[in-house]
Amino acid sequence: MKKSLLATLVATVLTTGPVHAANYPAGTVTLNGLVSDTTCNVFANSNNISTSGSNTTVIFAPLAASAFGGINQGPQQNIDLGFSDCPESITSLNLMFAGTADADNPEAFANSAGSGSATGVAVVLQRGYPAPTVFVPNQTATNSPVAIDASRQGGLALSAQLIQTTVTEPTSGPVIVYATVNMVY
Repeated sequence: MKKSLLATLVATVLTTGPVHAANYPAGTVTLNGLVSDTTCNVFANSNNISTSGSNTTVIFAPLAASAFGGINQGPQQNIDLGFSDCPESITSLNLMFAGTADADNPEAFANSAGSGSATGVAVVLQRGYPAPTVFVPNQTATNSPVAIDASRQGGLALSAQLIQTTVTEPTSGPVIVYATVNMVY
């Protein structure tokens, strides 16, 4: 009995062809994170935004390509960023928005929507007061600190402006801009 079972197993293994697995790209997984000994929570409050945890999506109303009116002109959306549960030792923080700078206007964030996206447009992030500050991609804005109060909270009135970046009228298509908020303290 033992010999016939062993012979059957050996025969099965020898007559079974190699197993091949197909290797087709099915998508990309992006993993982001940061280990820090101290940090603040970030949240947004405004109309026309969608929030999921610490991620915020600003939604611009559809706009005709002819409605921009020229270079550096376009609609703006206000965003109130809040900071909470900051470490007690933090009394102010500076912000840096990381992202891809636009090729035509390096002070704006590039449209990263991909194939078929609108061209000739970008987004400028700025603070209007106490002094106007443009948050240039990947540069820390040291001239516009956010005050953190005794309750370990702070806030920033920010605007995102969808601008025309070239002399020619923008082409139609989606606009997606990614900017990651980094706190420097």
